[in-house]
Amino acid sequence: MFGLDQKDLLIYGGAGIGGLVVLLIVFKVLFGGKTKKHKDLQKGQREDLDEYPDPPAVKEGARRLVLDGVDARLRLVVICPTGTQREAIDIDDVPELLNDFLRGLGAFVKSDKPRVRVWPAQLSVKGFAPSFFRLVPSPDGEGKKSHWLRVAGAIKVGGKPFLLGLALYAEEATKIGQIDLGATEWAEHLQIEK
Repeated sequence: MFGLDQKDLLIYGGAGIGGLVVLLIVFKVLFGGKTKKHKDLQKGQREDLDEYPDPPAVKEGARRLVLDGVDARLRLVVICPTGTQREAIDIDDVPELLNDFLRGLGAFVKSDKPRVRVWPAQLSVKGFAPSFFRLVPSPDGEGKKSHWLRVAGAIKVGGKPFLLGLALYAEEATKIGQIDLGATEWAEHLQIEK
């Protein structure tokens, strides 16, 4: 009819149908395909401070934990090793590690009964604090007065580097919010007093 024989019609017809199938697939992928949900790799590290129970009553004469002049109760401890060559931390060793870091801090694990979490080793020391603040957000929002105080950063225990994040609950609401500390700055902000 147009100078095409039956063989040519089959070839062009098959190519046309194949092209149409490819266009339908591309259209479905771009506009109609279901988006695959990405797995939340940090799900087990997220904490909802709003769901935390109140700390136990303070015993008379007990030592106090003070962050930037504000009395606070320890509600969450997150600790992890740094780098790829670090051995895992046993959760039962956390109070002793805290005492080695700041004498008396481990006792607050017993008295305040915070949740203790051991996170996997972190490759980025500088990225730990922002990750901690993102995964452990204040229920009151950033920049607003809150009873929740969060502090995170690098520490050294026995010459070994670790990363530590603490969530504390203060009796009075403040605008302290979150503090990102270097290994030598903790003593300026966190004290234990009688």
